[in-house]
Amino acid sequence: MTQEHFAFREIDRAVAMTKSILIPFDFGIWLRLALIALFVGGAAGGAQFSSGTLSPENSGDGQYLSSFIPQNNDALLSSLLLIAGILLCIGLVYLLLNGIFQFIFVKALGAGNIRIRTYFRESTGPGIQYFAFLFFLSALFFGICLILAYLLFAPLLGTINSDPALAGTILIFAILMFILLVPYLIILMLTTDFVVPIMNIDRCGVIAGWQQCLHLFSTEKTEAAIYIIMKLILAICVSIILSLVMVVVGIGAGIPLMGILIAAGGPQNISLAAMGLLFAVYLALVTFCGLMASVPFVTFLRTYSLYVIGDFDERYTLLPDLPSPDMENISGVA
Repeated sequence: MTQEHFAFREIDRAVAMTKSILIPFDFGIWLRLALIALFVGGAAGGAQFSSGTLSPENSGDGQYLSSFIPQNNDALLSSLLLIAGILLCIGLVYLLLNGIFQFIFVKALGAGNIRIRTYFRESTGPGIQYFAFLFFLSALFFGICLILAYLLFAPLLGTINSDPALAGTILIFAILMFILLVPYLIILMLTTDFVVPIMNIDRCGVIAGWQQCLHLFSTEKTEAAIYIIMKLILAICVSIILSLVMVVVGIGAGIPLMGILIAAGGPQNISLAAMGLLFAVYLALVTFCGLMASVPFVTFLRTYSLYVIGDFDERYTLLPDLPSPDMENISGVA
């Protein structure tokens, strides 16, 4: 009898493990997993709320909004640079926490104890290595993108009636970006799915983890290729589902916000502090609901990859065998 491929046979076990973790419902476990999902990649996309109430016609010919924008060019540039610097710092901190929480997630699932503080300190070191790898890989990717953009678009600067040439250049640039993006995303995916568990068990660095990962793939090339394809399909499906959930939640939460704005006669009749508070509550509600909705999907995807890596080499088996979905649940308390 032909043995079933790793990527196919582990779906059922991953579903069973996800059920055993999340059912019966424990708000503490779900909340901790939602926090983990926030940093390892949970709620797909951000719901946007827009309406015509902020148009110039409804806000005194734009005076309401323009009053917050510096009119001096130097002040405007300084403000933009300050905002960009703040966003960059926030992004770097988020990426650092992303690396740490990747290891927290693996350790928590492997121990059957969904905790964060318990594993935070021991996850910091490898998390920093993961962050450094992700940072340099992303810098290399975007650096190549900028070089290609310069080589393609620089010759068109200053040209006249170059619409056909510009359209062709944009198309070529988009194709090249797609060609570069696919391996970039696959490397990130494999780093998360395979290198992180290897680093966790072997207590090694990210480079040594990648070397071991490539060794595993060299022994099972077909299984590795099937897993990559299957995982990409699952990730795309999950992203679509979560995006739809975020849209529904965004619309649902936006209805009372719209009602408040209409009752107030428009945003120009609400103070800046009140407006900020309203949108902060709105974004917090949408984000919380989106993260809670993402918990089953994020847990499934991670348990799925952990089961698959155990098939490549039993030394990397982190999760218990669940031959039946009816087995006892994993404990969620320390």
